[in-house]
Amino acid sequence: KRLAKEQQKPVEHRKEVKCHLFSLPDPSHPYVSYTFLDALFKSMKQNDYQSLPIQSSQITMKTVFQNWKSFFASLKDWKANPSKYTGKPNIPRYSRATMKAVEFTNQDCVVKENKWLKFPKTKEKLNIGRLGSTSNKLKSVRVIPKYNQFVVELVFEKTELEERAGHVSSRLISIDLGIDNLATITTNTGMEPVLLKGQTIKSINQYYNKMKAHYYGILRQGKGPKEGLFSSKRLVHLEAVRYRKIKDWFHKGSFFIKELAALENIDTIIIGQNKGWKQHSNMGKENNQKFVQIPYHLLISMIQYKAKEIGMKVIVTEESYTSKASFLDGDDFPRYGKKRETIFSGRRISRSLYRTKNSNILHTDVNGSANIMRKYANKEAISFQIEDVAVHHPLTYKMV
Repeated sequence: KRLAKEQQKPVEHRKEVKCHLFSLPDPSHPYVSYTFLDALFKSMKQNDYQSLPIQSSQITMKTVFQNWKSFFASLKDWKANPSKYTGKPNIPRYSRATMKAVEFTNQDCVVKENKWLKFPKTKEKLNIGRLGSTSNKLKSVRVIPKYNQFVVELVFEKTELEERAGHVSSRLISIDLGIDNLATITTNTGMEPVLLKGQTIKSINQYYNKMKAHYYGILRQGKGPKEGLFSSKRLVHLEAVRYRKIKDWFHKGSFFIKELAALENIDTIIIGQNKGWKQHSNMGKENNQKFVQIPYHLLISMIQYKAKEIGMKVIVTEESYTSKASFLDGDDFPRYGKKRETIFSGRRISRSLYRTKNSNILHTDVNGSANIMRKYANKEAISFQIEDVAVHHPLTYKMV
């Protein structure tokens, strides 16, 4: 069709029409490519492929190809390094969900009159309020089925401050994540440590667990292991309310951390997190439940993008032995998994107190947070003085 269309034009206005050739799968390339399937579905006018705007269909297909590409890469790496994984990577399966997320580009969705979001192939418009009057450029729109509803996410292009190339980190802030103290913050600028309390998150999860057990008991009463329903509108709504409350609280917490870092002119934020820490958590049944129910990855991602907006670098590093080693005594950190028992200078004497070799009393979480900073500084050969880090008299910050 393209060739016939070009031949109808005057010679001086014709464009060269190139034909894309595809080779059959062979041992070196045993799978068909995205380019081939995209061209095939277009030529055969595949119904499902044409039911969405073409770019949305292409994004969906690219996502599927990326899932398979990641699976084969993980499988290859698992065979070479099985200790890095909790088990053999699972092959991508057909989705059992009747609804899936879809993404529209800014060529398909447009903002009209600084207020209305116009979707393709429909006359319906969505009132997005003041989001429509932002100066940032709309990049894409995602429609995600979640909690028996549709969540519309708008992605805007925003200018970010770039990290200075070759800049050596000097002003550091470290964060130790926990339960009672969701984030314990220390710096090497002389600022008093800050305890960001986590009782609100605990209360949200406690209420959720209580009501879930109540409603689930009613739903499953008198049913066999494979009989009846396992979910209901009330349970889904309960989960949605919990998620929104936690997300709102995390936004406030991450904003507080970003503002605190900006106030101290920090250039690097260090967050302690161990790989597989939830799977291998051993804090007792009650604390394990509290710990695994807090979506720390969500809080970390919020801190990362908020800090990136103002040019700060965020490092997520492993924190093994930081709660056992004494910060003021400068204890060495043994390699994680080392069988030889290491004797540290200090020890934990209560739930929230740590005694050093010289009988100085520190808050346990402050000691851990300061050690996260010291461990990272030693690893990256950053100039670091223990005297620069204030570890006494932590301030408490509660959000409502």
